[in-house]
Amino acid sequence: MYITIKSIKKTLGKYIEMTDLYIGLPMLIIFLVLFAFTNLKIQALVFLSICAFLLIPINMSKKNRMYKIMILLLEYIFKNKNYCYFNEDIKENKLKQLTKYLK
Repeated sequence: MYITIKSIKKTLGKYIEMTDLYIGLPMLIIFLVLFAFTNLKIQALVFLSICAFLLIPINMSKKNRMYKIMILLLEYIFKNKNYCYFNEDIKENKLKQLTKYLK
């Protein structure tokens, strides 16, 4: 008799994974320090709200937490983009060459 599992991810219950704890616990400690030991109470609550938003579970392209989607978005925004601009005449010649090649 074999025991099979659906995934090899380490989970703590139905929806909580270990990576969520690795990210969530430092956020909680930062919130507690800001709220308890500084005069930044409103900023600490805003920080807690943002952290709670980032840990919302979602179903989108095999990424199951909002912070993963935000990381992908930031990588997309700040990645190096190369743009190529062509003169219209050159562009038409390239298209003609391409269509001749395809025929």
